Amino acid sequence: MSGIKHLKWIPKLLLVAVILVISGFHFASGTETKIEPDDKKALDEERVFIIHAPITDLVEFRELAKQASLLKPYGQVEINISTLADKSFYEIPEGRNFWYEYASRNPTPYKFFPDPKIAPYIPVDFVKKNRESLLAKAKILREMGLGAAFWSYEPNFLPVAFFDKYPDMLGPRVDHPRRNNQPAFAPCISVEETREMYQSMVAELLKNVPEIKTFFFKTNDAGSGICWSDWQYVGPNGPSHCKHKSMGERVALLMNTFQEGAKAAGNEISIYLTGSMFSDEEKKDIYSHLPENCYYQSHNSDKVKAVSSLAVSHFPVKGMLDPLAFLRSIKSIDEEKNKTIFISFRASYDRGYERLDTSGKFLEMFVKYLSVEIGEGEVNEIKALQQICLEWAGEQYSEILLKGILALEEANKYKSDVLGRISAIYWSVSSRHVTRPLVFAPDLLKKEEESYFMPYVFNPTEDEARMDYTDIHGGHADIQDGVVQKYLSKLNKAIGLLEKVGAEAPEKISIQNLATGLSIYGSFIRSAGNFAEAQVIRERSADKVKTGPHRPGKSGDWTGDPDLQSFNAVMRDELDNAQTLINILENGGMGFINHAKSPEYEDTFLLGPDLIDQLKLKRKIMLRHWIDIESYLTTPFK
Repeated sequence: MSGIKHLKWIPKLLLVAVILVISGFHFASGTETKIEPDDKKALDEERVFIIHAPITDLVEFRELAKQASLLKPYGQVEINISTLADKSFYEIPEGRNFWYEYASRNPTPYKFFPDPKIAPYIPVDFVKKNRESLLAKAKILREMGLGAAFWSYEPNFLPVAFFDKYPDMLGPRVDHPRRNNQPAFAPCISVEETREMYQSMVAELLKNVPEIKTFFFKTNDAGSGICWSDWQYVGPNGPSHCKHKSMGERVALLMNTFQEGAKAAGNEISIYLTGSMFSDEEKKDIYSHLPENCYYQSHNSDKVKAVSSLAVSHFPVKGMLDPLAFLRSIKSIDEEKNKTIFISFRASYDRGYERLDTSGKFLEMFVKYLSVEIGEGEVNEIKALQQICLEWAGEQYSEILLKGILALEEANKYKSDVLGRISAIYWSVSSRHVTRPLVFAPDLLKKEEESYFMPYVFNPTEDEARMDYTDIHGGHADIQDGVVQKYLSKLNKAIGLLEKVGAEAPEKISIQNLATGLSIYGSFIRSAGNFAEAQVIRERSADKVKTGPHRPGKSGDWTGDPDLQSFNAVMRDELDNAQTLINILENGGMGFINHAKSPEYEDTFLLGPDLIDQLKLKRKIMLRHWIDIESYLTTPFK
């Protein structure tokens, strides 16, 4: 082991792998660490698996249900059925009101079984479609002996016209003041009439679908909110009559309202408050007031655990299964304590979901490794990873695959450390970096040149959307110089190793899918980096732009304005990046992107079905405006 001190350059996890080799473990044999799960080791009967994927197609939903059935020997299996059949177009006001896009696919009981007070304000056909979809999915689950769950945002905002009719129910303003131009309000749960309305809707829902045993919801974000919460985006607000209540009392009141609705239907449900925005003080108060059979996922993690596929964190990319990330998800589950396991294949704001071949493989591996004792520490983690690499790549390529996965881990850790808040959904997609042309003077673009991307750039002000490349959902953001390039270097190293695994590897398709998805994701992050760097240069050159277009002087100049050289380099890299992405997408890559099925469903969070054509148009417009910068910054004169 004395030679280990000379290996300081090796990433930590890779060093562990090297130690294992020196200690006598052979990647190809796997004899010391072969993992065999107990034959159908049944878990505690109380364990519940809740699977969430916002699928609207019933054929695909049936396939997901078939995949989920693998979990039946290990506990009760439930699948969420509350995905809306259509987008809530009726909710979105005219103009650049992008906050409403967060909420436009929010499921809530009133979109399926609206109370008579709400019904006049919700399109009849919309409700009909949602209800038919819900009942059809319930029928499929009934046939397969599976349970159902209902995901919701509560209390969800209601149309202004509703509160004109019922002003006493007006609760908190729940929108974000920097992300739209029209306010939105949710009903106040402290009002008895509001609670009666919710009770009747939950009761009607459960009478129609008694298979629903779990109701899980989110609040204080993306269209929902509770009165006087510290986390309301406009600040704590609500009617004065309920201001004295603590947040724990409010949440308990809401949960008990759902429970009363269930009782009215002769049913019992478990209720989970998940992923919601609260201050630390509010969290403690909520936890201390939880009613029976109600859970707050952020606190009682001894009861509840959540795992997810990479389609959740890498939106809009799907179809990737990282064995190390998977193992860590499995390791985090405590077999004795965690009685409820949420398995999410849901992408942001219900805009997409995992590829079915990937969700199938994920669940297959989940069942295989759920009962396996991996052990604590990195050495045991590496042993388990080596076994998967052997199974996936065979003896010939298992070591290459292991190196590729560990290189990916190094890239992921670097991104988490220095690019933690940089995501493809908020930068590349909702700011449209991936499709909009990167040019020095965006105000010189014609309306027709902007028409394919400007309607989708998340910004309530069109001029800000046009001129500030790094206005990300209301805040001016930046990226440290050079870090995207370093991340991409690490990521490309991992991709290169994955692509070296030969075609004869048993799981070559899964390995290639991971490489393809990572290549697409890398392109999206590359766009974010380029637009961030371009904005810095544009801001630095603002005074030169203010003077207006002008000719350069006539003196010799070997390099010209340094900012011109820098911007041209960024512009060229983005032009090349677009072509790289086109090449991937034209060779099957579109299957790895959650995108709109038809043009009318393209929105700020969902790229269009004509993404390839948009990328080609981006390149044409960039080349058309390539020399705009030369009217402002001095060119070389050699």
